[in-house]
Amino acid sequence: GIGGKNDAGRRNPPQPGGRRRRRRRRGSRRLYPPRRMKVPKVSLTMTLVAVVGYFTQPFYFPGPPSADFAVLGEDDLPMLRAVLEKYDGKFGADLPAYLNHCLRTASFAEHFLRERGLSAEAIEGKRRILGAALAYHDAGLWTDGALSYLDVSAQRARRDLAETFTESEVTAVEAIITQHHKVTEVVTKGDADDAKGDDDLVDAVRKADWLDFTQNAGLPLRSGMPSGNIALANAKLPKLGFIWILAKMPYNLRPDDPLRGHLEIMQIFKW
Repeated sequence: GIGGKNDAGRRNPPQPGGRRRRRRRRGSRRLYPPRRMKVPKVSLTMTLVAVVGYFTQPFYFPGPPSADFAVLGEDDLPMLRAVLEKYDGKFGADLPAYLNHCLRTASFAEHFLRERGLSAEAIEGKRRILGAALAYHDAGLWTDGALSYLDVSAQRARRDLAETFTESEVTAVEAIITQHHKVTEVVTKGDADDAKGDDDLVDAVRKADWLDFTQNAGLPLRSGMPSGNIALANAKLPKLGFIWILAKMPYNLRPDDPLRGHLEIMQIFKW
């Protein structure tokens, strides 16, 4: 027949006007895998180098510090010194490392405040609150042996400062302590006339503490802080192994159950 086979087993050519029957084979359609997007290796390498360079710049090749950046000392924050002297016995050998952490954080915080447009006079007027808050901000680890230490530290600050600070000042100190491990920006709701200034201070300390904590770990979350400022602060106020002091806390305070200790200390972080 048309399109069929002849007696010799060969396929007959189709006749004019005729139709050739086709048999559909199963699985005859060839499936091609989707094309993968090719990412240039050079771009990935450059991105990786840029990220690593950003984090390591303060340690290995810092730029110049800001013209107005100042590294604060104990004399600049008398409240910080007074509180730490009071609890000297609680901190023991860890006191120098904690003091330097507080001073570096204060120095970074004042830089962030200047970036927000606060005047030198306004910033200096906040040093009383700043010094007190930083003295207590991690103190609960040593004074109370608490790994989830934010509320404990804030409560101790309120008890100690109630007679010498105004209520709005104590509230600002508490806000700095309880919010300094917050990941996102802090916006407090105060009734004081200078509530906006306290908002700025609370968030400046939050960013400064994150910066100092992470740069102790080797990967600073800079929040725009110039690398030269970080390098200058570290040169004048050495880290003294502060990150390792913190890392050992779950084992020192919960020797029978360090895992529980790690879970407790994770409670200080909030979104």
